[in-house]
Amino acid sequence: MLDPAKPVGDCSSQDLVVALMLKAAFNQFDPKQVLSDLYAHREWWKSFAMGPPLPEDTEYPLDRVLIALRDLHYRWKADTLYVLSCDDDYVIPLLDLSKEWQCSSTEVIDRTHTGSLLGRHPAPPPIVVYWWD
Repeated sequence: MLDPAKPVGDCSSQDLVVALMLKAAFNQFDPKQVLSDLYAHREWWKSFAMGPPLPEDTEYPLDRVLIALRDLHYRWKADTLYVLSCDDDYVIPLLDLSKEWQCSSTEVIDRTHTGSLLGRHPAPPPIVVYWWD
């Protein structure tokens, strides 16, 4: 978990994602509960990030990603959590957390798609996606 006394320059990229998440409470999303649960099960995931939903428009795929530029000057607006699992065996336990987190929806991006999305082959483990409305 993030040490609030740690200088920003000493933070890992994951630490910075955690800091952004802590400022992102909205609707049913409770960042402290989500982060506490994730760190209680550190063996289930490799990394996580919160951001806008994946773009649906193939003609203009950056629309949802670039909307962050509109909001970064005053708050991190993100409603979708992406968790890269450590292995297929951890997908079900990660999905089970969504009930406690009161997610509006969840989905799994399986190995057939993670390789192309993350630009890695062989394909990395599945990504569990949580969304809060």
